[in-house]
Amino acid sequence: MQKVYAFAPEGLETLILPPEDDPIGMGRICWGRSEELCTPAYWAAQAWMLERTNPDHYRLGRSLEDETLACLLGGHGIPAEVGLAAYRRLVAARAVGADLRDVETVDALLRIPLSIGSRSVRYRFAGQKARYVAAAMSGLRHIDGSLGDQAFRDALIEIPGIGPKTASWIVRNWRGSDEVSILDIHILRAGRIMGIFAPSLTVERHYRDLENAYLEFARCIGRKASILDSAMWALMRDIPLRLIKDMSPAFERASPKQSKQDRTLQFALIR
Repeated sequence: MQKVYAFAPEGLETLILPPEDDPIGMGRICWGRSEELCTPAYWAAQAWMLERTNPDHYRLGRSLEDETLACLLGGHGIPAEVGLAAYRRLVAARAVGADLRDVETVDALLRIPLSIGSRSVRYRFAGQKARYVAAAMSGLRHIDGSLGDQAFRDALIEIPGIGPKTASWIVRNWRGSDEVSILDIHILRAGRIMGIFAPSLTVERHYRDLENAYLEFARCIGRKASILDSAMWALMRDIPLRLIKDMSPAFERASPKQSKQDRTLQFALIR
């Protein structure tokens, strides 16, 4: 067996994991060593430690509308601090009466330069995101809040501008759901390194297949899917790309520009 130790408010705690050569229950995939990057045992340990110290870290908004704004304003090509600044501006504007269902109102708010520390930064894709925000603020009113997590995610996907990843992100953050997965590039890389995702599967065409494999993996290692997702994302984004290539023969090469854009807002940070 393997032992992992973590400090918690109650004192030192211990996680017991199976031996490294034991299979996890998904084909020939074994646990591996808990101190070795990107093994199932490593992810089990990292998710366990995060769950012990900060289990509710990913929720940002006080309402479903807030959480939807946060997820829509982040995403591909939007640095974390820019997405957060845009989110705070829109929430503040709504608090004093701005109607975020109006495209022109949202567009005008997003086109005002944002203050990021000592810098003035423009929000990218302001026009596109304004349309998405307005559609979401209107569309959320027509979704049945009593739906189960996956059905709720599917209802969100019907809103223009919200795809499976963003919808899953909203549901995970707002409900703390363990029934969906936010399949971004970092989760895909971690899964391909371990062999739980077939290299031929893509999020554009096989989201449900990839999600089912991820959820099964979380179940096999005994960790909450919502917490595991955060641990994978936060840690994978800091592993050098050259090291990821060495670990995964199935890794798809990314250009330097793509690699930089991968560092996007997910509001699931360990900070």
